This record gives sequence, structure tokens and C-alpha cells, in this order.
Amino acid sequence: MSGVEGVHTIQGFRFENGEVLDCLDVGYVTYGSLNRDRSNAVLLTPGTSNGRRWADALVGPGKMYDTDKFFFIGTDAIGGGTSSKPADGLGTRFPRYTIRDMVRAEHAMVTAGLGLDRLLAVAGPSMGSFQGVEWGINYPDFVRGLVLIVPAARSDALFGSIVEALTAMITSHPAYDMGAYRENPSEAIVNGGLVYFPWVFSDAYLATLVAETDRRRAMYALGTAWAQMWDANSLLWRYYASRHHDASKPFGGDMREALSRVTARCLLLVADTDRTIPGYLSRELHEGLARSEWVTIPTIRGHLGGSRPIDGTTEHALMTRHIGEFLDRLADRS
Repeated sequence: MSGVEGVHTIQGFRFENGEVLDCLDVGYVTYGSLNRDRSNAVLLTPGTSNGRRWADALVGPGKMYDTDKFFFIGTDAIGGGTSSKPADGLGTRFPRYTIRDMVRAEHAMVTAGLGLDRLLAVAGPSMGSFQGVEWGINYPDFVRGLVLIVPAARSDALFGSIVEALTAMITSHPAYDMGAYRENPSEAIVNGGLVYFPWVFSDAYLATLVAETDRRRAMYALGTAWAQMWDANSLLWRYYASRHHDASKPFGGDMREALSRVTARCLLLVADTDRTIPGYLSRELHEGLARSEWVTIPTIRGHLGGSRPIDGTTEHALMTRHIGEFLDRLADRS
């Protein structure tokens, strides 16, 4: 679905670390129409390496995100797409932003930019679920429901080590030039994708790649897509934000206290073969939320089985049904 593009500019945005940008852009795209009382808006938050159009194939009449019923807002989180990012000129001097920074900027875009005083739901996979949790914690009276896909409230040491290796592959490449490159170091980014690739799938899926051509195509697909979509510094800053996310940080490390602030109804869609966000992190989130529904996605595609469901698959059908029913229940209580 094509959607309507927009950018909201925030004057004097202060980041969590205290740094300030005079002007911070927040890019977005909208699909569908607001109803008369403006109560059917759903914010779609992207995963780490995705942008405002991550759900394009899933949005439309009768689809997973059904525009016959709801008004959807796809957002570019800080650091990528049409939002302010290192590639705009600051490079390595761009502030090290956090997930909470993203959510504060999104709130300003939704309220000051689009004139909304509430959201029916926030929905997103992976880092999109990080944003959803922060929406629930920081704006509990603003959002009625959260659709949290391959979700967690924090990253762990495993993900940190993966991102450390990804970072080293990019920053150690001569073309990266300590972040002062004149041309985007595409080869370095592709190499980083090779490190990340096996973690987004399961062993069962990797075992299906018997032919050498299929295996190599799959191995290089992720990094090649990154190199086409991302500037190196922008990609590194984005993964830094995901790697260091912990919703309990403002609460002295008490995750129960953090999640107790969430009053929204929550739908958790958890891939049973996910090893990017291991199941124990999703379980921690589920157990800490007061009103949480757990749905298991049976898939051999690991993390991508939930974050990038393919039309015609059982995971796509399951997610479409549960998300549609959940949003309908939220709307019925409006």
C-alpha cells in the first residue's frame, strides 16, 4: 500500500544523554483513514534495521493491518530513513540515542504533528516491541493496547556479543576510516551481515539450505540489503541503541517495577525458534505485564518468522488472525 508521507520537526530535542539537536526530524507514513472520533489510530514501530515502511506488504484492506478498520502510522525511529540520522552530516558526532529517545520523538510526532490525543495501539516486531513497551511505561493513558512481536523489554549479553561482532566487522574494515569515510563502506556492511545472518534463523531453517547457491544467497542477502538501505554510521548507531536497551534502567534495574507502569492490554507473538531474542526474555516480559496474552508462532524461520512473516505461510495466517482479533477487541472497548 502506498501511504501518505510526512515529516514532523521537533525544535531543540534533548536526548537521554543530555545532548541536544536544534531540529530533529521524525519521518512517517500513514495508511487508511481516521474515524470520526479519531480513536482508531495504530502506530507501527520498526525493527532495528527497518524503517517506516516495514509493514507495507502487511497493510491494506483485509490484511494483517486492516485499513478498512484502522488508521496506521508507520514511523522512522530516530537514526534512519527520513528521520534525523548520522548520515545527514554529523556522522559519528550524532548523539548516541536510546529507545526511550525514539519513543519521546514519536509521541511528539503523533501529538504535535498529527494532532492525536490517543492511540488505539502500538504494534511492532523486535526493536519495535522495545518501543511498544516504552510507550506503555511512559504514556500509559495514551495507548490502549500493545502488539509486541518477537518481543522483550531488554537486550541480553548474547545479543550484545552479536552486535559487538557486527560492529567489529564494519569498523575494522579499512574503508570505514574511523567513521570519516567519503563513500559508504558497503563491503564492510555486507561482511557485518554475514555475522548477523545465522542468528535471525533457526538451525532447522539453515538445514534446508542444501544447495550451495541457496546457502550463499541467504548468507549474503541480509548484509546486501543493509548496504543498499543504510549508511554505516547510521546502522551502527541503530544497533547500539538496540544492544543497550533495558526498560528497567530508569527504575534502578527493577524490571517488575518498570512493567508495572504498563496498563495497556498486550498481545505477545513469540516465535518458538527465535534465538535473536531468546524465549526467556519474552517470558520475563509476559510475567511482568498485568494484562498480557501469549501466542506462540510455530516457525522454522526463527526471529524472521515473526518479524517478517511471508504471505501464504502458517505464521502469516496465525499472526493476521490474532492481530486482527486483538485490535477488534480494543476498538470494541473504545
